[in-house]
Amino acid sequence: MTISQGLSWMKALKQRHQELVGLRNENSQKTDRLFGEQKVITHKPVYDVKKLDKMVNRVAMEVRKLDESIKETNAKTPIEKYEKDETVFGELE
Repeated sequence: MTISQGLSWMKALKQRHQELVGLRNENSQKTDRLFGEQKVITHKPVYDVKKLDKMVNRVAMEVRKLDESIKETNAKTPIEKYEKDETVFGELE
């Protein structure tokens, strides 16, 4: 995997993580609402909260592992066709 591909995969993982966190937050509680005297609306969890939480944690762990690998690879990779020239900052007289 190239660094570019890794960064794209990282973006997809982070997006999926956000989706799962939102789903977990919406799904984590049971809500009963009473409207008037006869209408009761009940919201119950759709997904197994434990399984959903494991999925969130697994994606978060994958994000961390990929981030560490990208940083490690980046630290070993020299920048090609560029020479650092500090004289570009210039001197004021």
